[in-house]
Amino acid sequence: MKVILLTDVKGMGKKGDLLEAKDGYARNYLLPRELAMEATPSNLRELDHQNAAKDKKEIKALEKAEALKNKMEKEVLEMKVKAGEAGRIFGSVTAMDISTGLKRLGYNVDKKRIVLEHPLKTLGEHEVKLKLHPQVQAKIRLLLVGEE
Repeated sequence: MKVILLTDVKGMGKKGDLLEAKDGYARNYLLPRELAMEATPSNLRELDHQNAAKDKKEIKALEKAEALKNKMEKEVLEMKVKAGEAGRIFGSVTAMDISTGLKRLGYNVDKKRIVLEHPLKTLGEHEVKLKLHPQVQAKIRLLLVGEE
């Protein structure tokens, strides 16, 4: 029996997948628990419509992320931090600090999207990667300046 999954089913597939399931499994497990629906012509048309809408939404999100990347890569984020005489920062600059600095520039980027390979502990210019979308990564310039 052909079924369309309504939710992710472990060992079967993801939501929206069109699968061939054994009749008994589909009738006795998937359909009563509303994990799947039978693949009738009207349900298949609805699935195609949902997939088209999902693709449009994904394309829009990708375009938005690309535009944000192009805009952000032109910016330089300058942050004042306490530092010693040798240019070493007291503590380190974290993703949370960078996220706060980006909010001051008008960009709302979650700290989880900021990728730091190592803690920033020296003054000067650093390059920081941001994951704006699974397919889009931006690099911003971060300038750390000592407070006077």
